[in-house]
Amino acid sequence: MKALMSAAVLALGLLALAGCGRRGPEPLNAFDGRVEDWTREILVDSPELATRAGASPELVGRYADRLDDRSPLAVETRRSAALRRLAEVREFADEELPPDAAITYAVLRAQFEAAAAGAVHEYGDFSQLGGIHPYALNPLDSAFVTLPDFLDRLHEVNTFADAEDYLARLRAVAVAIDQDIQHARQDAAAGVSPPGFIIDDTLRELDDIIGVRPEAQTYVTGFKRKLDSLVSRAGNANAQAQAAQRAQGLLAQAVAIVRDRVIPAHQRAAIYLRGIRAGAGEDAGVWRLPDGEAYYRDALRIETTTDLTPAQIHRIGLDRVRQLTNQLDVALRRLGMTEGPVGARLAQMTADPQYRYPDSEEGRAQLLNDIRARLARVTQQAPNWFGRLPRQRLDVRRVPPFAEASSSGAYYEPGSIDGRTPGVYFVNLRDLGEMTKIDLPTQDYHEGVPGHHFQIALAREHTELPLIRRLVAFNAFEEGWALYAETLADEEGLYENDPVGRVGYLRWQLWRAARPVVDTGIHAMHWSRQQAIDYLVQTTGDAPGVIQTEVDRYVVWPGQACSYEIGRRDIAQLRDFARNELGPDFDLKAFHDAVLSNGAVPLDVLDRIVRDWIPQQRRAAARDRH
Repeated sequence: MKALMSAAVLALGLLALAGCGRRGPEPLNAFDGRVEDWTREILVDSPELATRAGASPELVGRYADRLDDRSPLAVETRRSAALRRLAEVREFADEELPPDAAITYAVLRAQFEAAAAGAVHEYGDFSQLGGIHPYALNPLDSAFVTLPDFLDRLHEVNTFADAEDYLARLRAVAVAIDQDIQHARQDAAAGVSPPGFIIDDTLRELDDIIGVRPEAQTYVTGFKRKLDSLVSRAGNANAQAQAAQRAQGLLAQAVAIVRDRVIPAHQRAAIYLRGIRAGAGEDAGVWRLPDGEAYYRDALRIETTTDLTPAQIHRIGLDRVRQLTNQLDVALRRLGMTEGPVGARLAQMTADPQYRYPDSEEGRAQLLNDIRARLARVTQQAPNWFGRLPRQRLDVRRVPPFAEASSSGAYYEPGSIDGRTPGVYFVNLRDLGEMTKIDLPTQDYHEGVPGHHFQIALAREHTELPLIRRLVAFNAFEEGWALYAETLADEEGLYENDPVGRVGYLRWQLWRAARPVVDTGIHAMHWSRQQAIDYLVQTTGDAPGVIQTEVDRYVVWPGQACSYEIGRRDIAQLRDFARNELGPDFDLKAFHDAVLSNGAVPLDVLDRIVRDWIPQQRRAAARDRH
């Protein structure tokens, strides 16, 4: 999941958002009231998060015409707020809270501790809900990367007032990019700039966008689609004609804004990066940055929700790589591939034309259709594994061409929390040699069903939880669940008649085991970019383009790559523990519902949830027998 991220609001005793979980007008206790204060504060600060949450403008203020403030001053204010919120949540440490509130306390304390840990580092990007990235201008999550999709997918245009708000936000895109430049300049003065190859990646992406004529930019084509839909709903022919004329004027404004403001802002970002490129080094890890070792330790704590050291995580990854390499050797021998190291045999499979889609628009369309058909089939089987299924729709879309070069092979973007917009599984179709039939089924299970879409959509549909609980993200839980979902697909026989697909499954597992090896290698053990690429080529046999993009993502987002295997390992161990404790009373559907019933949580809180569920399940099974 790309990232990249993602709150019950009540004021004056009124229900702030539909389904925020409060049933009836009972008065707030002190803790519940503080939770809603924090939620409101976070949403007011982030119009983009408020949009994702479908927050009520009556209670959080008008936000549909604004983007987040990315200025250095705003980021510093958020850091101060994060430190304050941690002090505030600690005030409730000795309170006797009801069970549900106790979980909320544990979740928010962990979230605020993570945010506060990130806040002490005064450079890079900082998120109010946890997460730190060292470089304000990068090819992964800077404003110029995230805002086209945000406006296209999440800003609804149901009225002409909505369209005017869209234009206001479009004008603010240039401001957001300039704020990233300002932030990057400030960080550079403190000795923090990306390595040269990350600057090159970012420049390529900026240049690709600059080279697209204004009328063909996503900002304009998406707006036109929304306006066309608005006009089509205008009523009779006369009303439609009037609406079409108004829409034409608004579209012309959008083209002018992109031409005169947005593209020049991209050009300014490119000029800045070209200006610092000559002085950029090639060291990949954050160890070279101010207080870099502490920065990485805090990044690992945020991403894994554990206190594991880089050395411990490195060893966990190596042990898992060894185990999976042995399993892959057996699986490849069953396909008649017996010669050479496992990585070399995997590379041979990757290069085999029989496992590729035609590198054409027809091949891309067939690939997307195959994904949709596979997800439909597994969705039909999901009731065998889950008691509760999500209602939110899942769409499958191509990664926007301008973002293909620096994007991972696939990622999931949650829909709006009110369910009006679907979750989206984005597939990178830049090179169909990188998106083979070997790996595609497992990717579908990870990003879609029963992986990210199931977990995140279900979390957002648990309306009994405070909305902030449905918005917070813990990568160790979310990526750990998606990786666990891959193993579930294997255990439930989805590869029974697909030995090639099972090789892909094992390779994906191997990839996630190799990630903590490489991430800790880069950021704690001073590995070079090439050393990381060589290790992954030898280990996974994947396409070089895929591997280079992945390594550069680890450089930009320290620690995140470790979250997958650490989270999967914990969920699998908890399932084994529950099965051993319950014996014949263990129920897989009930276990999954217990794991997913509280939204994203830190791993220690998940441990508590499962241990509390075990006696409940034992009592329920006893009642069923009688």
